[in-house]
Amino acid sequence: ALPISVVDCETVIVTHLSHLMQTQASKLLSRTETQQLVEHVTSSAPKLIEDVIPKFVSIPVFQKVLQLLLDEGVHIRDIRTIVETLAEHSTVQDPAELARRIRIALAPAIVQQIYGPVKELDVMAIDPPLERLLVQALGHSDNSSALDPGVADMLSHAASELSQEQEESGLPACLLVPDAIRVPMAKLLRRIAPRLQVLAHSEIPDTHSIRIGPILKGRGT
Repeated sequence: ALPISVVDCETVIVTHLSHLMQTQASKLLSRTETQQLVEHVTSSAPKLIEDVIPKFVSIPVFQKVLQLLLDEGVHIRDIRTIVETLAEHSTVQDPAELARRIRIALAPAIVQQIYGPVKELDVMAIDPPLERLLVQALGHSDNSSALDPGVADMLSHAASELSQEQEESGLPACLLVPDAIRVPMAKLLRRIAPRLQVLAHSEIPDTHSIRIGPILKGRGT
């Protein structure tokens, strides 16, 4: 007889969801699936869940947080860290801010997902003058529409070209940006360069170092 491996229910449901959503992400995560996920995790860690969901974080907010993570390809297998981070920041109700804090907590896993086991990360960066312009334009908004359409188009195509060059050289295409503009930059570049990862400085684990490679420049720089 073949050996039978027993996997706990929490691992099965979360792994299944993570795999299923690699292409469809948030579109598949309905309120019903979110509630089912909470119920499955509750069975293995009841105190952890009951102290957070829905006591401090409602099911709709939890759903939105998971959707934001999945939209950028972040695995949600480590549901315990996700819920613990929600508990730590239970006074925050903005899903985007909660997702940002969870990404920092999951940073080692996110970096592992992109780079594998290496400790020196080859990253793309933004030319300092352009970076200052972007921080001024986007630093108080999660929406890239604050940028001039011509600038946004130029940035997108330049980033797409650099991303392709980086991948052709055998390296992951990953752009390192200031925390203040990570979300709008990720939204902007996802449209034309969906394989490009955008990491904030706070998402680089202390155990890793970075090596700056290609520089994203604006016109005339």
